[in-house]
Order: sequence, then C-alpha cells, then structure tokens
Amino acid sequence: MTADSYNLTGKKLTPVDLDKKVFGVKVSPTLLAQAVRIYLSNQRSASAKTKTRAEVQGSTRKIFKQKGTGRARHGSIRAPIFVGGGIAHGPDGTQNYTMKMPSKMAKQALLGAMSLKAHEKLISIVKGADEATGKTNELSKLLKIIVPKGRVLLIRTPAQTKFNLAGRNLPTVIMASTASLSAYQVIAYPQIIFTAEALAMFEKKYVA
Repeated sequence: MTADSYNLTGKKLTPVDLDKKVFGVKVSPTLLAQAVRIYLSNQRSASAKTKTRAEVQGSTRKIFKQKGTGRARHGSIRAPIFVGGGIAHGPDGTQNYTMKMPSKMAKQALLGAMSLKAHEKLISIVKGADEATGKTNELSKLLKIIVPKGRVLLIRTPAQTKFNLAGRNLPTVIMASTASLSAYQVIAYPQIIFTAEALAMFEKKYVA
C-alpha cells in the first residue's frame, strides 16, 4: 500500500510505502461510530440553564384562599404548573456530557479510520516540511496541486511550527499534530496530508 508524495513546490516524487500494521487494519464501522459519538459528546458544553420557582419573577402572595373556591389549592403563581412559573427538574448548567473511551479502542478506531482513507487513496505525503518558510502562500500553492478543492487534514509533528504557521490561516485546512490526533478528525476531512516526519512518527507510535 502506497501514498503519493510531493515536495514543497508540488513536484510529484516516488510514492511512499505505508505500514500495513498501521494503514491496513480491519475497519469496524461500529467502533468508528462510537468514537465519533464520544468525541462530539466531549465537545459539548453544559450551558443550558432554566429558572426554578425560586428564581422566576412573580408575587409571593397566595393566589386565592385555601378553601371554598372549588378549585385546587395553590400557594404561588411561580409554581411549575402555571405559565410563567419555574421549571421543575430542568437543566441547571451542571450537566456533565464527558464520555471516555478505553485507550485500546481509541487506538483501534484511529487506525481503522486511517486504513479507510489509505484504502480510498486519500492520503498524501509532503517531504521537506522542515524547510518551510512559514508563509501561507507557499502552502496554499502546494495544496492547490495536491488537493485542488475540498477540506484537508494536515498532520505535522509538534516541532514543525513553521508548517503549522503557514496553514492555520487557510479556511479549508485544519492543522493537527501526531500527538493529538483523533478518529473523528480523520473521518471528518476528505483528504489527509502527512509531512514525511509526521508519518514516520505516527507509524512508530502506533505500529503493533
């Protein structure tokens, strides 16, 4: 299994071999779906908040006398049963949507997503990223050759700061590091581009 490779000017180089232990694993759609659900759940913030009967505005006067009206007894217009009253058992801003995934499952989901992209020939390699100037225009010209249109996940090493600097202002590009890569990111972006150094680091980290 190979991936096309390019230099910084967009010239096509010899295809790069991808490690089958990393890019040729069995893909589990169920596991990928679970990884996506957990990732999205962890991005969710507990911002929903409703007012209880103690917080809504309204008089504390008893609505009508306790007996003799033929109606049910009520003590406050702010009770949940009335329009404009407080909400009973509503969200209070303290909900916790955090979900966890065992590290082995997360690894398998990530490798499964990568294997899917590799099988569909949607992975490319850029060589010489350490020599990048950090100019957005340089990377933009390169991407127009590799991926003329569509969104791109560009994976670099933590040390390749200039390459990250060049890509962070491009609207169709998301920069990711090998240290913080998720299955969701791989699935969400149609095209994957590795720097040669990031590919070597990724394979070394996840090879079985």
